[in-house]
Amino acid sequence: MTPEPTAAGRGPLVALMATRMVSFIGVAAYFILSSWLALQCGAGTRGQALLAGALAVPSLVLGLYGGLLIDRWERRTLAQCAEVLRAAAAAGLALCSAAGELRMWHLFLATLVIGVGNAITLPCYGALLPAVSVDDRLVRTNAQWQIMTQIGTIVGALAGGPLVDAWGGSALWMPAAAYLGAASLLFLVPAVRPARKAAKAGLAAEFRTAFTVLRTDRKLLLVTVFSAVPVGFLAAANTLLAPFAQNDLGTDASGFGVLDSTWGIGALAAGLLVSRLFGERKHANLSRSLLLTGLFAILFALAPGFRSGLAAGVLLGFFLSCANIMFPAYIQRDAPDADLGKILSAVFVASSAVQLSFVAWVGIAGNAVSVRAILLVLAVLVAVLGGLLHWLIRDADADADTDADTPVPAQPVS
Repeated sequence: MTPEPTAAGRGPLVALMATRMVSFIGVAAYFILSSWLALQCGAGTRGQALLAGALAVPSLVLGLYGGLLIDRWERRTLAQCAEVLRAAAAAGLALCSAAGELRMWHLFLATLVIGVGNAITLPCYGALLPAVSVDDRLVRTNAQWQIMTQIGTIVGALAGGPLVDAWGGSALWMPAAAYLGAASLLFLVPAVRPARKAAKAGLAAEFRTAFTVLRTDRKLLLVTVFSAVPVGFLAAANTLLAPFAQNDLGTDASGFGVLDSTWGIGALAAGLLVSRLFGERKHANLSRSLLLTGLFAILFALAPGFRSGLAAGVLLGFFLSCANIMFPAYIQRDAPDADLGKILSAVFVASSAVQLSFVAWVGIAGNAVSVRAILLVLAVLVAVLGGLLHWLIRDADADADTDADTPVPAQPVS
């Protein structure tokens, strides 16, 4: 269910949207910079897989604890602390570069620390959003959220390529500044107190409550489980994007940034249109978005050159963003606020597990299988999962209709 707004008017929501945009300028810039610097340090596909693993492992290990913190403690302060942690990691890399000592293990360690920050910030922002929304139309609010995310992603991606070409590792001061800027902007967002007071119950006991909620609502369970697919696909595809741009599409760092930004352009268009194209309560749109993401991912993987890759990237970004708008919106709408942080963090952990499994495969098969072939297999898998979700949702709808048609026995009059 959606909580009441914490303050009147749109001011808190606008402030949180601005925070999201600035934070993702840092996220996108760090992705471009760290991926390309890893290539310059001699890392190939396996090196990129190691970086992606460094980002996923903290989320997998700490993600559930992050959800517990989100539901127990004040969410704004948690997000600020995590943003400062990410800024410190990026600044440390910039200092190593300035000293001429930047090495692959430095990138690995800093990315590991940033992964810890991600384990808190990403579900924390998702839990903050419904608390400052001025109405209950969470698909539209998440579409606006996606617009700000993609503006930040496009700016960070387009700036990251030229900056790393011109400044090398010193360009890492940019994401550090963006993370600090996001932490500062959060002061404009009202504090969001937890719906449940801090308790001494352990992690397992806390999550049993959340899992009980999911077991009693089959559609919420399906949405929660499958919401890891688009997030996991995006994280896994990012593992391969730098070597795909360099080896298969034959471009440089600036071209890599442009290629990454095309996903953001498509996602920005989705943010502008999704609330008009998709309804607030039609679960079938979730499976359609997954199926279309898989189909256009296939086109992207088969792109013969840089220009065709750009066109396919826009379409892929559009439908992937539709999925990443609607899945969390449905969870935010239907999940109890006292368990929202835990459910969102469980999604984040599941997507990290998907990414980590894929990264392990890339690390093992990266030198034996082409990047294009790996992307193609991943795209086909997403399309198949979209079809599976469509079948499961239809089955759940049929069960709900049967239950609705079953007469309720009359109670005896006492």
